[in-house]
Amino acid sequence: MQKPQPSIFQAHPGPSSFFSGRSFTSDRHISLVLLISLVSAFSLSGQQLSQRSPFSENSFIWNPAMTAPWDYWEMGVNYRQEWLGFQDAPRTATLQVQYPFERENMSLGGYFVHDNASPVTMNSASFAYAYRMQLDRRRGGRQLSLGLNATLSHIYVNALEIVTNDPDDAVLPAGENNKISPNLGFGVFYTSYSKDEFERTFFFGGLAINQVLPLSVILDDFGGSSNLMRALHGNVILGTRIVNGDIYIQPSAWVNYSAPNIVEANLNFKLEQQEAFWAGLNYSTTQTIGLQAGVILNNDFTRDGTMRIGTAGTFNVGQFGKFRGMGFEFYLAYQFEM
Repeated sequence: MQKPQPSIFQAHPGPSSFFSGRSFTSDRHISLVLLISLVSAFSLSGQQLSQRSPFSENSFIWNPAMTAPWDYWEMGVNYRQEWLGFQDAPRTATLQVQYPFERENMSLGGYFVHDNASPVTMNSASFAYAYRMQLDRRRGGRQLSLGLNATLSHIYVNALEIVTNDPDDAVLPAGENNKISPNLGFGVFYTSYSKDEFERTFFFGGLAINQVLPLSVILDDFGGSSNLMRALHGNVILGTRIVNGDIYIQPSAWVNYSAPNIVEANLNFKLEQQEAFWAGLNYSTTQTIGLQAGVILNNDFTRDGTMRIGTAGTFNVGQFGKFRGMGFEFYLAYQFEM
């Protein structure tokens, strides 16, 4: 989950505004500031997009043009736990499927994301479509994909989970909030080769924008008339896959942007041996280092497909890393070549 600036939270002027002449010196107001920061973080991450998974097979969640770009379909699950040093730290679970329709030059995908950062929970269901334009006469050459996704999110804020020294404080939120919020995203993705992943070396790049609709979620019981703003998100990916026999290495860079002015860059390196294993390393400008590894099973159980089982661990090397603790992610997917 991206950790954004608290300025996105907006409390409208009025007698019950969070900032109307109050001094944040007592413990109860310090607790409220922490709550505001948490909800603000949710407005840019859980409410919109969770942090991109280190497992690149899921990239279509952040760029719909990357839906099933190769000639195989996939169904998988992810579970991520962040900040193990904190109680009720952010947790994200994802179920996804993506399928290429070669003759129709398109791909379809869908995913469900459960994102929890108490007292805020968000459930999102999304549909992704990509039109795959072949730029060479022979299929499998250069390909330019245009993608669209449509998302419906349920945002739930439970004020009963908030712990404070003074539960009767008038500025604290009360009750529960249930809100539904739709949104759209667009993307473009180019690859210089689009057939067998181990056939030849190729280059790829993409661009996407998400949370296109400038909507906001009104929290009726949240200490007055307050908003969780839907901020525009964007991302860019550039990379190359260098193939040597049944092994490839893939260096890449992924840059995230969140309005009003939040930028995060990720440098990634992955090595994979066909139908055997993979390993990866990534570094984020948030001073987070990640390692991943996985095995690829191809036997009677998987029939003509392969089962991919992977795990990843992260650790922040910044000054707050020892307080946050480590994070981990688990990935399980079935792939079937068309």
